[in-house]
Amino acid sequence: MRKFSDHGFVLLVLSLAAIPFCFCINSTASCVERDREALTKFQQSFQDTPDGFSSWKGKDCCKWKGVSCDDQSAGHVVKLDLRAKRLRTEVHFQATEVSLSCLLELKYLKYLDLSGNNLGDGPIPKFFGSMKQLKYLNLSSTQFSGTVPHHIGNLTSLQILDLSNQPLLIVDDLLWLSRLSSLHHLDMSDLYFEETLNLMQVLSMLPSLLWLRLSNCGLDETQFPGGGTNATFLHNLQSLDLANNGLLGPIPDALRNMTSLRRLDLSFNILQSSIPAWLGNLENLVHLNLSHNVFNSIEGGLLSIFRNACHLKSLDLSLNQFQGDILGTRGTLSGCTEYDLDTLRLVNSGASGRLPDWLGKLRNLKYLDFQMNSFSGPIPFSLGNLSTLRELYLSHNQLNGTVPESLGQLSNLTVLDLSSNNIDGIVSEVHFANLSKLEILNFALNHLTIRVKSNWEPPFQLKHVRMESCKFGTQFPQWLLTQKTITLDLSNASISGTIPKSLHGLHLTYLDLSYNEITGSLPQKFSDGMPRLDSLFLGSNHIKGSVPTSLCNIETLGALDLSKNRLSGEIPGCLKNLQNLYAVDLSSNNLSGVIPSSVGYLRHLVWLNLNNNSLHGELPSALRNCSYLKHLDLGNNRLSGHIPAWIGDSFEFLIILRLRSNTFNGSIPSQLCQLSPLQVLDLAHNDLTGIIPHCFDYLNGMQLVQYSTNQPESDQQGYDIDAEPNNKNIWQVLKGREYESARISSLGVSMDLSSNNLVGFIPDELTSLSGLLGLNLSHNHLEGSIPQKIGELKSLESFDISNNQLSGTIPMSMWSLAMATLSHLNLSYNNLSGPLPKVYEVQPFDSNSFTGNSLLCGAPLPKNCSGDDELHQIPTSTSNVDHDSEEAGEDGYEILWSCLVVMLGFAMGFWGVIGPLMLNKSWRHAYFRYVDEAKDWIFVAVAVKMRSWRRWEEAM
Repeated sequence: MRKFSDHGFVLLVLSLAAIPFCFCINSTASCVERDREALTKFQQSFQDTPDGFSSWKGKDCCKWKGVSCDDQSAGHVVKLDLRAKRLRTEVHFQATEVSLSCLLELKYLKYLDLSGNNLGDGPIPKFFGSMKQLKYLNLSSTQFSGTVPHHIGNLTSLQILDLSNQPLLIVDDLLWLSRLSSLHHLDMSDLYFEETLNLMQVLSMLPSLLWLRLSNCGLDETQFPGGGTNATFLHNLQSLDLANNGLLGPIPDALRNMTSLRRLDLSFNILQSSIPAWLGNLENLVHLNLSHNVFNSIEGGLLSIFRNACHLKSLDLSLNQFQGDILGTRGTLSGCTEYDLDTLRLVNSGASGRLPDWLGKLRNLKYLDFQMNSFSGPIPFSLGNLSTLRELYLSHNQLNGTVPESLGQLSNLTVLDLSSNNIDGIVSEVHFANLSKLEILNFALNHLTIRVKSNWEPPFQLKHVRMESCKFGTQFPQWLLTQKTITLDLSNASISGTIPKSLHGLHLTYLDLSYNEITGSLPQKFSDGMPRLDSLFLGSNHIKGSVPTSLCNIETLGALDLSKNRLSGEIPGCLKNLQNLYAVDLSSNNLSGVIPSSVGYLRHLVWLNLNNNSLHGELPSALRNCSYLKHLDLGNNRLSGHIPAWIGDSFEFLIILRLRSNTFNGSIPSQLCQLSPLQVLDLAHNDLTGIIPHCFDYLNGMQLVQYSTNQPESDQQGYDIDAEPNNKNIWQVLKGREYESARISSLGVSMDLSSNNLVGFIPDELTSLSGLLGLNLSHNHLEGSIPQKIGELKSLESFDISNNQLSGTIPMSMWSLAMATLSHLNLSYNNLSGPLPKVYEVQPFDSNSFTGNSLLCGAPLPKNCSGDDELHQIPTSTSNVDHDSEEAGEDGYEILWSCLVVMLGFAMGFWGVIGPLMLNKSWRHAYFRYVDEAKDWIFVAVAVKMRSWRRWEEAM
């Protein structure tokens, strides 16, 4: 995919800026001795002289590489171009402040370019401010650090200043910049701007400024030209780049005054709301990039921008959050006799609606990219009018209808990508009639039938072909054998027969013929015809025979998928020769023998799937060398021995471990708890004994707080979980049945230890795995009770602990799971007792989920509970909880009133007895003190009793 750039415009500005220097330079000038000595000192100051200075020999320094003189300055050096690209040296020279100070002796120097070199990792030397004759200064990518010296403001003749690409440089104040009144080109991108609130004030004092680039500087809306800022200085500005900052809010109205603007880049910010229609009135605008923001609409639709933007050449609105039809399907394009637009990108922006016919009026369009949106309807026939179109991307939308025959007239087209839509119908020769320059063709994941004559000779030479799910008939398409293809994907294309021998002459790097009806055996000389093959996917066919050892000669092979075939024999030990191999899937074949120890040589292996074969023996210890493994599936074989403890010590990035349906014995090694990123652990159907490790709470990948895993260093080398081979399927027991899942994201987080001989209690530590979707501990010998904190598994959808020896009641916390996420539950054949909570009447489960527990009672079981058992029932819904609470509250008030009546009678009785004693002061004091104490005691007793009742209600 091509990205538009403004390099041409930048080069134009730089060329115009360099005109004064070019006119005055004369190659006949002879070098002044003083300048030659200064340059010699500069060269000799380096410990290792770079190769770029090899031409610095002889007395005439004007002929040295990167050095220019002129007659007007009597042979003095006026230009020094030592940028790394010009020196053409891989090791850029390193300079110190002492070596750079030699340049001060070049009194007539006007042009200095040291970009791309390592100038010492320290601050910019202040003496640069003494080179007042400079008009051009480029210190970009020179690895300076510290604060930008204010002395640069002394260079009052400076016209071009470039300090970009130095993230360790800090801009603390910009007042020094206001003294550069002749400056017309300023690039300070990738510098760190502190609270430079005077940014706009300073820029307004640069009347000659034409080109301003401040991308990735940490700027926010307070420093943006808007909010009442006087923007009259912007009238002359031709290029403004504020990309990759923190600008928030709408595009400021102040920008509408930039009538001379030719390039505007506001991408990678947080700009929002609607894109204003007045952008279309900037008639000089050539490049506009508003991508990577959060715009939700365009005022007046895209047509409002196009109407007067006759000279606009590139527009990028990708990665926004548009809603609805922003193209203006019913409108017409008018306002310009001709539109210069050659690049239009609207990728992954949420746009919908139909593609409008007016797109066909953009006759100069070369690149049209509308990928990953929600466009629907047919592809406009008018796109066939875009005679200059080179690349067309309409993939990952909801387009339907047929492929227009008019696309066959796009004679300049090199890329045609219509993949992942709902397009149907027949594609014939007429659709490719004039596509003589076509190199990339992608019709994958549609409902297309490719029907061409058997002797058809295409007008093009394709390099990349993806036709997944297209129908070609039963035979391999012969016209593809005439192409110089590099990548070929014909998966799920109903192709039958054997792999054509002529296919080997295409020198492919990528071949995917999976999900077809291919028969026969693999060619024994596979490597002869495809020596540069990187990825080979032949899964889900009917291929038989052995795995050819010739595959081991393809040293470039990175991904190998031969799964779901009828291959037999042993796994070739020579696979160790494939040092670039990162993914191997040989599952669901008839392979036998042991896992060769040579697999340990595959140090970059990320994905290994040998599931469902007839492999036997113990796991080779050499496998521990594959330290980057993320997916290890050895299930459904005849492997034996103990599960090695080194699995936990060696595979720190492992996400999936599947060893089910083998004959492993011994205990589950506690070292598995070291597999922090693990999200799937399946050890079911083995002969494992001992207890469930109590350290599984260390499996962070099974907790909601961390679903993503740390990326290993191998990812930096191009090895990533997303680079796995197709057909990456693993089996699991969830929701009471086996099912197949294409990716870990859809499979979810799960643990299956079922059908072993495990003993002991269910560890409480398992309840910390809050990300678990499935937990299966069935068919073991577990005892004790269900953990009281089982309700903390808040994501649990499937829970199976059947066929164990568990006892006790079902924890109250399980009712929240049943109400929230739980959809499959099996507690059968244990020794559980007590009533089933009434919640199971609201979230019904089959009675088979509880059968085999003779002491359980309540629906849906046929056994009714006694009165005492009913006390343990819980409310069936929130409304019932409120109702019961209300009744309990009323009973509490009655008890309170009764207590008050008793207390009142008690008080009156005492008053009657002690009345005669009122006259006795000492008796009176003693009596009232006694009454007060009794009253306080009664009220405390009542309050305590009421509190205990409330606690009982809450527990129920």
